[in-house]
Amino acid sequence: MKVSTSIPVFVAFLCSVFKTGKAETICYDGVGCFDDAGCHGNTFPPESPNFINTRFYLYTRRNWNTAQELILNDTVTLRASNFDPKVPTKFSIHGWNSNGFTGGERDRKDAFLENANVNVITVDWRRGASGILYPKQHQNTRVVGRVIAQFARFLNLETGMYYKDVHLVGHSLGAHTAGYAGAYQPGFGRITGSDPAGPWFREDEPECRLDPSDALFVDVIHGDGNDNIGLGTSLPMGHQDFYPNGGRHQPACDYGSDIAGCSHAYSSRYFAESLRSTTCKFKAYPCRGWAEYMAGRCRSCGTQNEGCSEMGYHAIDHRELEGLFFLDTNPESPYCIPDPWD
Repeated sequence: MKVSTSIPVFVAFLCSVFKTGKAETICYDGVGCFDDAGCHGNTFPPESPNFINTRFYLYTRRNWNTAQELILNDTVTLRASNFDPKVPTKFSIHGWNSNGFTGGERDRKDAFLENANVNVITVDWRRGASGILYPKQHQNTRVVGRVIAQFARFLNLETGMYYKDVHLVGHSLGAHTAGYAGAYQPGFGRITGSDPAGPWFREDEPECRLDPSDALFVDVIHGDGNDNIGLGTSLPMGHQDFYPNGGRHQPACDYGSDIAGCSHAYSSRYFAESLRSTTCKFKAYPCRGWAEYMAGRCRSCGTQNEGCSEMGYHAIDHRELEGLFFLDTNPESPYCIPDPWD
């Protein structure tokens, strides 16, 4: 498999050293078995769920800034928590070399709680996400996705939480982790992919990455989709795929900073602003590509003004609106550009 140049050269070298082609299967108690085949054939096997140690932290409007840790199959802790099955539940899943307490994760949590009375569960899988051997963390998304699905089953069984009320938001590797969760437990209401990771995924088949079958509604924000150096990908992966500023490079970044993930980070910022914005909509126009959009051939929502969607939290879940959507943003916050016709 081709090594993406978005990974530093020394990391790519290590990846080639540890790449395996031998067909194997490994099984872990609780999450089942994983095969080393096809699109998953890099640095197999994934690490064990015990090593990764995925943890779940609950925030609500009653404990906005103080997390309550919930533990899979621990009903005593769950019943003593502020989890409310009568309101929507949002899972927030971080990406590579990150954790559940970074500034971006806190900002997304705060934006959710500012917008509505919801349960926000931050997923912390830092041990499985950290390291220079990116293909190993690529593998670990498979394990974490199943653990998240099992945790959702636990909430469903113990509290009556509906799967349709679950919305998973994952950034980078976290987007594909959300996809694995949805594939393992069908019926989740929504998955939002925040610039899904490109390296080792852009060449994968749908069963090996985020795809529209993983939830009732899958929307994706592409920010760093330059397939030569991007940490994301331009590959459509949802019912609705949004390409702000073309989805390959964001205007506040230069191409040098993109190697360090500048454009990659903007999808999360756009999503958080979409939760907070009360007057400006991230209106996005259906189009076949950025070149056509820039040529001015896709600046209409149709005669009934029903062909457009909105990037971010308020994306319109309507099957007739499936496809690719394009829009411009400001380089700095506020990113949303008001539509003079709204």
